[in-house]
Amino acid sequence: MSDARVLAEQQIWAAVNEGAGNQAFNCTNGDVFTWKSLWKVLLRSLMLSLWAMKRMMRSLIRVAMMKGKGKVWDEIVEKYGLLGEKMEDIACFEALNVVLHLGFQHVCSMNKSRELGFLGHADTLKSSIPMWVGRMRDMKIIS
Repeated sequence: MSDARVLAEQQIWAAVNEGAGNQAFNCTNGDVFTWKSLWKVLLRSLMLSLWAMKRMMRSLIRVAMMKGKGKVWDEIVEKYGLLGEKMEDIACFEALNVVLHLGFQHVCSMNKSRELGFLGHADTLKSSIPMWVGRMRDMKIIS
């Protein structure tokens, strides 16, 4: 996972750190993350039951089922007074489908950045997920 705050901090660091010039860096929160560990935190943050989450995930992981659901999203936006963003502007189901079906555990290292002095990090499960869900609620993207 890559929290936008860590990514921004790393980009600023790379721009002003002479040793980081003209190099590519991975950027993750710097913690160990698995999709399996995410679901309970996401459930709590979204105030969903396990049953609701399982039902939602069955729908989400099938990209074809999400095509043409823009009108359903528009109805949800209207019903709950959310920000009038189009579903395709805030979600990329094709990317989610790829991530959820990689077939192997993807691990990304921040060692190169750390060796050059970047120490930014975020705890995905304790801070990033709950904070961003809260921010999306505050911005009325979700209810």
